[in-house]
Amino acid sequence: MRKYFYGLLPICLLILVMTGCNDTETIISIGETRNLVAEISTQSAAIGDKVVFTVKIDQQNNNLALDEDIDVTLTFAGKDVNQKEVSASDIFDGFTGHIALQKGEQQGFAEFTVKENLTDYPVSGTITAYVRGYQINAAERPIVVSDRHYTIMSLKNNSDNTVKEYGYFVLLATVGAPAKEDVKVFITTGSGEGDKFSNLPEYLIVKAGYQTAESDPVRIEGQQGTNDFESVSLSFSTDSEAHPLYGNKLDIKVTDIDGGLDEATKMYDERWVYIDPDQVFVSATNEKAVEKWDATRYASALEIKEGDPHPNESLAAQGWMFLNSYEFHPISALTQGGAEEPNEYGNRPPRFMAAQNVANTQKVQAVVNEKYSTMTQEGYLRMWCARDPGLATTGGVTGTRDYGVSAFYASKFDGVPTGADSWEANNVRILPGTRVEVRIRIRGKKHSFNTAVWFQGNIRNVQWSTYGEVDLLENPANKKGGSVGGMNNAWQTFHWNDKTISENADKYRPTSGSIGISDMDDFDIYWMEWRDNNEIVLGINGKENLCIKRDGSFTGSLGGSRWNSSTHWPFEDGYNPEGMHLLLTFAGCNEWALDNNLAEDWADDFKNISYQDSKTSNDTPRMEIDWIRFYKKSNYGYYGNGTPSRNKPMY
Repeated sequence: MRKYFYGLLPICLLILVMTGCNDTETIISIGETRNLVAEISTQSAAIGDKVVFTVKIDQQNNNLALDEDIDVTLTFAGKDVNQKEVSASDIFDGFTGHIALQKGEQQGFAEFTVKENLTDYPVSGTITAYVRGYQINAAERPIVVSDRHYTIMSLKNNSDNTVKEYGYFVLLATVGAPAKEDVKVFITTGSGEGDKFSNLPEYLIVKAGYQTAESDPVRIEGQQGTNDFESVSLSFSTDSEAHPLYGNKLDIKVTDIDGGLDEATKMYDERWVYIDPDQVFVSATNEKAVEKWDATRYASALEIKEGDPHPNESLAAQGWMFLNSYEFHPISALTQGGAEEPNEYGNRPPRFMAAQNVANTQKVQAVVNEKYSTMTQEGYLRMWCARDPGLATTGGVTGTRDYGVSAFYASKFDGVPTGADSWEANNVRILPGTRVEVRIRIRGKKHSFNTAVWFQGNIRNVQWSTYGEVDLLENPANKKGGSVGGMNNAWQTFHWNDKTISENADKYRPTSGSIGISDMDDFDIYWMEWRDNNEIVLGINGKENLCIKRDGSFTGSLGGSRWNSSTHWPFEDGYNPEGMHLLLTFAGCNEWALDNNLAEDWADDFKNISYQDSKTSNDTPRMEIDWIRFYKKSNYGYYGNGTPSRNKPMY
């Protein structure tokens, strides 16, 4: 696989300007129970051929089934060789337009046959599946009908034909039935465009008796900064008489993504940290499993190990080196308990994290990570809340709650070798010389929730917040605005006990500030740098928002007046020798979010959504984390007790 730095990356879009260019079994799965996926048995059908159209639950490797009867509607739209519109009854025998799936089933199918008396061919069309209340991924399936089985060129597992500049695609040649002869398809680029591709083959061969052939990953080359080209093209030819090409050209539109970065975008543009934030990290330990999960994403993944420089050239120049990462690949090695299959709820809770199921997180919600968190097939951690009457609380908290939610912690070392230091969740030590980046988006009806990603000192037996707290992100979302700033404010705060201040609000929160993030439902990168024993910093994307120093000074847009530097300072390893731990919480009925108006019906926006529906409903309140990445500087030292899982790869 290729290893490259983000400093050399941009994105492109591939648009196939040809009919029917789609691979047979494209699955765009997000790993949620009520999603369905459509498949078609062939892209190129000949006179008399049987065509099978299948609709099934869009989940890989589990035993989930429908919880109700559904009726899927099928429609066909097409044109013949004369560009005359034709209907399903003109082309097929036995096309009923429906697939009935019964409760308890996982899939259903329809069979129909190309008419024997078809004359005005080839016909190019699309069969589309629809059912109310469900999302059907890859619902539109192209098909070509003729007197023979054509050869069709497409991109593998890429139904919208989108790929990233400096990313990869796999070129796929498909024949509608086992080929009668070897089909050799020659591939050429547009005039002067040969240098825009790397690893592009001269040809693909579909062997006699087979239906497909595919290339190794092909890379589209781009340019740093603004591209001087907007499109490229591929052309195809074959000498096969039995299986001629249907469509012989791909016109590819290339979208430049690393232009337009200026100072005004630092707060809002992720590309200040990674030109391609979607690119996954992969370890040598897990690379085979990641390739099996998603071969295309694996082809463009960055293989990285501890000590490698940060992929961002500026951050690498500052001395930041890779330490570890939660990438949330939905593979067994990263699933809770190392499970091969999703659990009884169809979920894959992440490994290397533990439940933050203390009383404070279970005031109105029971923390059940197995039920309310999953690593999706898209490769991010999803944490959500839904009404679930009678759900039992966990972690020694007694009673039941009417709502369920997830909450996590990690890296909670306590200095006791036989205790928490030996747990898998305590894997990465967050110490001076550490940078932590978290890519987050917050979605759904999040009114009344305080979504939080934060850190606390690991020193024991002291009161809050003497040990030191760092709030990387708090989003106390309310309906009407008010003192917490509305639905899309990102609060970044340092808490500790300044013993010289008597007022409680200031005593425990010497610094605080919020920033409006208009696109909070899209991913942004929130980061903390614990630079050394004297300085700690918070930022979003390319902007440093708040730096606080041991000498009592502040800098940044959220900076305040000087604090009393002669008093307690928790952000140093002399006081916190075991560092800080990470917390991910999603608190509903939050007093801060509701301005203490708890009489308000806090769950009105989503309380009627069932557990099963909560997995797919756009109204479900949820936090989604694409990855959490840890970097270190030369002053970082891995010390302390208990190292049984020291930096075990979580990516």
